[in-house]
Amino acid sequence: MGRNQRIEIERKFLVTSDDWRDKTLGCHYIKDYLVARFETGKARIRVCDDQATLTIKGNRTGVSRSEFHFDLPPDQAADMISEFPSAPSLEKRRHDIQFCGLLWQVDEYLGALAGLVTCDVEPPHEHHEFPRPSWAGRDITHDSRYSSAQLTRAMHADGFVLADFLIRS
Repeated sequence: MGRNQRIEIERKFLVTSDDWRDKTLGCHYIKDYLVARFETGKARIRVCDDQATLTIKGNRTGVSRSEFHFDLPPDQAADMISEFPSAPSLEKRRHDIQFCGLLWQVDEYLGALAGLVTCDVEPPHEHHEFPRPSWAGRDITHDSRYSSAQLTRAMHADGFVLADFLIRS
């Protein structure tokens, strides 16, 4: 990927059934490490399969935000993760699915968040109308409880139980 700036337009939904499973085109194992938060955004290191990427994201305006990607050698990524541990990692399996001309990504969270399944889609522009697959439930794009930072905080809180978290959501 290299150095890459773009505007990310993303909508995020809770997944309500397993009907997506037979449509998956591929699966990746992902670990996300939040390494910095600042007033105008955040920085994270993502290790996807064996490739590491530093991503700097701006704050969301509507369903859009700026995003910068930098490939990292694995040893540099490991050094940065140990040097700037802002929070424990989030682990998930990401499944790619094509639906009505758009790529949908279903994230199955692992560890303490096992059982939480979300999906997202990146439409070509903010006002793009698109049909939702039957398994894409409630829109959680603007629900801060489902942000990476909040999920990390929730799963490391004393007495965290995923079922309780999902009920409150």
